[in-house]
Amino acid sequence: MMKYLPLLVLFSTSTVMAAERDFYRDVYPFLKTNCISCHNKTTTKADLNMETPELMLQGGDSGSSIVPGKSEESLIVKASLHQEDMEMPPPNNKAGAVNLSPMEIAILKEWIDQGAKSSVPQEREVVLKALAASVDPIYSVTMTKDGRYVACGRSNHIFLYDLATRQLVSQISDPVEKNGAAHRALVQSLSFSPDGTRLASGSFREVKIWKLETPKPTANAQETVSEPASSDLIQKIAAAGKVTVLCSAMSFNGKQIVTGCNDGSVRVWDAATLKPVIELRGSVTSTQKMAELDWTIAAQILEQSFQKSEIARIEAQDKALDVLLGKAKEAIVTMSKVLPEKQKAVPLTTEAKTAAQKAVDEVEAKLADAKDAAVEKELKAAQDKLITAKMAEVSALAAVSAAQSNVKDAEDDVNRITLSKTVNAKAIAAANAAITTAKAVQDKAAADLAVIKQALTKSTANPVAVSFSNDAQRVASVLEDGALRVWAVVSGKPLEEAAGNSATTKIIAAPDGSFLATKVVRQTTGTTPRWVLERKIDQKGIFADRVNAVRFSPDGKTLATGGGEPSRSGDVILLDVATGKATQKWKEKHADAVLCLDFSPDGKRLATGAADKIARVTEIASGKQLNLFEGHTHHVMGVAFRNDGRVLATAGAEGTVVTWDMIIGERKKKIEGWTKEVTSLQFIGATNQIVTSAGDNRVRIVTDDGGEVRSIANIPDYMQAAVSEANGSTIVGGGEDSLLRMWDASGKELVAFGKK
Repeated sequence: MMKYLPLLVLFSTSTVMAAERDFYRDVYPFLKTNCISCHNKTTTKADLNMETPELMLQGGDSGSSIVPGKSEESLIVKASLHQEDMEMPPPNNKAGAVNLSPMEIAILKEWIDQGAKSSVPQEREVVLKALAASVDPIYSVTMTKDGRYVACGRSNHIFLYDLATRQLVSQISDPVEKNGAAHRALVQSLSFSPDGTRLASGSFREVKIWKLETPKPTANAQETVSEPASSDLIQKIAAAGKVTVLCSAMSFNGKQIVTGCNDGSVRVWDAATLKPVIELRGSVTSTQKMAELDWTIAAQILEQSFQKSEIARIEAQDKALDVLLGKAKEAIVTMSKVLPEKQKAVPLTTEAKTAAQKAVDEVEAKLADAKDAAVEKELKAAQDKLITAKMAEVSALAAVSAAQSNVKDAEDDVNRITLSKTVNAKAIAAANAAITTAKAVQDKAAADLAVIKQALTKSTANPVAVSFSNDAQRVASVLEDGALRVWAVVSGKPLEEAAGNSATTKIIAAPDGSFLATKVVRQTTGTTPRWVLERKIDQKGIFADRVNAVRFSPDGKTLATGGGEPSRSGDVILLDVATGKATQKWKEKHADAVLCLDFSPDGKRLATGAADKIARVTEIASGKQLNLFEGHTHHVMGVAFRNDGRVLATAGAEGTVVTWDMIIGERKKKIEGWTKEVTSLQFIGATNQIVTSAGDNRVRIVTDDGGEVRSIANIPDYMQAAVSEANGSTIVGGGEDSLLRMWDASGKELVAFGKK
């Protein structure tokens, strides 16, 4: 046991002989670090809250923790000195609290001896120090709805990547910050607006909204033209590909050749081996249309699955109702059989009662003429028989009433069950109709999708000119109808397009990534996206601490933010995107910091998860709580609505995902299989599949009923966030090692982006 007394004597005779102690200036700082982490309004160990002198005086399970004017008698001092079998903070505590130093105990004693007076909390300006270069974890990742761009936060920087070209395209920065940083503190949260034109970022006590500005192409600066490949190479390519080459161009590094062919395709070849690299077809418009159709198909499949589950549930309910209906009808038959017999018994008991009453009357008449012991005895016997007869009549009447009541109850049960089955039949009919409608929409979308895909294989307009961009990451082609199209070489995804109506003979590539087609007055917009700071929101007192979550509403007009003071409050602030002003402030929505949030698809509800282990769903218009979900034993680190709004998924730091049925407000499924914290989750497009990140070095995809779809394992470090393209073809995740990884649908790693 540690002994502090000699040191305390030293302090009491020299250092501590000072002016009156102020609680919030002198005492609160070391109590907050080593005591209040376990003794606060959220985590009130031993029922003791030490956040204010008044609460310490009120005390806990062992009584008041302070005795004003008498520090030697105060439990808080005894515990700090490890006296009377008390040792605070306890060794190996999870809060990382350490023993108070002799100086701190001396200050604590002096404050108590001076009366343990309260004081006025003083707001201190937080001075943020520069972050070390080694502090660069990825805590947040967000993807545009079309899957084209992904942004991540590293330390206090924001990086933007083009997933089509698999390149870093921009580092989003605030001019007032140093070294190209976006914030002064760590980037805790990110979210793209639904249309991808805005990006919100949350940090310590501030939110910034960035807006996309597309600069005009600078095609006149150092314009270059890709030289055509030699006729010898073209002949070899034509023979290998069994096509007629209409136009060609060499990349500026001489490693690749692009050809426009008579089958309408644009193909890239390896210049050294003449092996095909990728075939480029389609346009931005067709890709967008296919994405919309994919979404529609997934949504209709989800709708059919839900309706089928409803039919199965109702049919199971009908089976139970059929059992009850059978029992009710059986009861009617049984009671109807015994009722006549019971009714026949009533007149007999009535006659017996009447006869017994007559006998009593006759004996009473005899006894009235003369008192006689024998007659009195006879009267007593007659009265006993009367009582027995009356009881028999009552029993007979009760038996009849019970039988009639049983018949009536059974008939009521039959009517109620029949009505329930009628309602169920209508519900099943409605569900089947919904399935039919959804199937028709799905089939129509699938047919339209097949038409588009088939059209991509057919030549509608042949290429007349092709070109590489300066970095060979993009290929442009002009078709016979004058249309100019640009693709990413590494992925084959269409990037840009521009319409035209006249023939073009040459394509010029500019350093900024744009292309100019001569003889046609048009340019692509293939320049690097430029993000500028539109608004900084950091009004005094609006955010108590770190902004752990940001999310745009489905219409992009509202930004929800989640934060609060750890172990003190969980705050949700709704901001108007156009003005940056707070439209709603839900202070202390949770008892601890809000870590995650998500809008319902219709934008009418907001789900929030917090360090208080609780998820809540709130009606936005009224601020009324609709649901409170308690299913986690640790922080709720992620929340996400399914596309139809019927299911909410929550991620827990105890290593589980829980899905909730939003129709009945109850737990749907508890999904296990993680060994550490599940740090984030997101529903993939319009499906029932959920992509998750976790501390067990995995990105795992599960269904909302607990089935595992895929697990990407053996990732080098703790994963903090993961997102997916709507069709699940691309998954991106980041974590403690600062690498942003990209996988395809099979889980194959395609690229790992570093800081450079």
